[in-house]
Amino acid sequence: MKSNLNINNETEGWQGFSLEELRYQRALNHVRIEVEKERIMSKTSQMYTRSAAMTSSTGNLFKKLSTGFSVLDYALLAFQAGKQIHKIYRFFHKK
Repeated sequence: MKSNLNINNETEGWQGFSLEELRYQRALNHVRIEVEKERIMSKTSQMYTRSAAMTSSTGNLFKKLSTGFSVLDYALLAFQAGKQIHKIYRFFHKK
């Protein structure tokens, strides 16, 4: 209870944001949203153009699967595959 009273006592002198500050914050947030929209649209258009180019060519399955993977994805796949191979190896070589 005392912490709530302290917070209220500290904020008693605060008059809030001015109209100009609110407009500035709103404009700033709008710009941030627009920048993120453009970034997402750019990434998705690159992905679509890459996938369209690959399907129009030979149609190689590996190329289709590798379009969206990053280096980290490949590392995780290699680690998981290594674990499975190790389990199978231990199963057959228990003796």
